[in-house]
Amino acid sequence: MYKIGVFSKITKLTVKTLRYYDEIGLLKPATIDRETGYRFYDDENFEKAMQIKTLKRFDFSIKEILDVIDKIEEPDDMVTYLTLALHKIHYTNRKH
Repeated sequence: MYKIGVFSKITKLTVKTLRYYDEIGLLKPATIDRETGYRFYDDENFEKAMQIKTLKRFDFSIKEILDVIDKIEEPDDMVTYLTLALHKIHYTNRKH
């Protein structure tokens, strides 16, 4: 388990971003200490954070990521969404 500061360094997501992702339900911590309010993240959270970052790199909006992130269960699912992103980029470039 990682405190939010350590998890931020590992994932290269700011603490502010992690708090925002928690607030909107995109990346919930594995647990929150009831006494201190500290957020703790685990390896499953790390995997999800990397998926989010990958989708962001392909210009998925937060809304689009919210729509698809929980549907990604296997690596092949991620490939499917990235393929869709490439088609979206290609289509956008053709319009300009």
